[in-house]
Amino acid sequence: MARVGRRQGDPDTKGAIVEAARTEFLVHGYNRSTIRSIARRAEVDPALIYHYFTDKASLYTATLHLPADPQRIMREVQVTATSPGARLVEGFLAQWDSQPEAGKAFVNMVQAISSSPEAARSLREFLSDRIWAPLSEDEQASWRTAVISAQLMGLAWNRYVMRAEPLASAPLHEVAERVGPMLETIMFGNR
Repeated sequence: MARVGRRQGDPDTKGAIVEAARTEFLVHGYNRSTIRSIARRAEVDPALIYHYFTDKASLYTATLHLPADPQRIMREVQVTATSPGARLVEGFLAQWDSQPEAGKAFVNMVQAISSSPEAARSLREFLSDRIWAPLSEDEQASWRTAVISAQLMGLAWNRYVMRAEPLASAPLHEVAERVGPMLETIMFGNR
């Protein structure tokens, strides 16, 4: 009996889409890349991209090898009643710790954005559009989000690239407990 429904693609289709997206984001940045342009580059129907990925942001997340959409982490932080700073640190670092070789994806991302202004622009656009835009109501909020981002990237840099102790070997929950309160001061000021 013939199969009905959406064409699944061959086993390499999903990987081909991710590679095409990575190239498209690098060349055109996050904002100017579209599902249609990625589909053209991957030589697939745009509907097939939606079969594998919810939207452009989830496809971009896949190009970074992140296990979860960072926007989901931000939503969890916003509804966390206690220790939102610790939850933010834990969610951010868990993205990199949960990989088979902890931190390797972060190191790869840093290498890419350090050597390519286009890759840095694409990541910056993604972060601005997907994570920080809903939080940046005014100039003060924009400053807060920039400083929080700098703190998180610096934390990951010291944990995965510099391998600075005690950050490099400390359990994730301990890092979150120690760094979270500092981020809360930036997030909310002195409450």
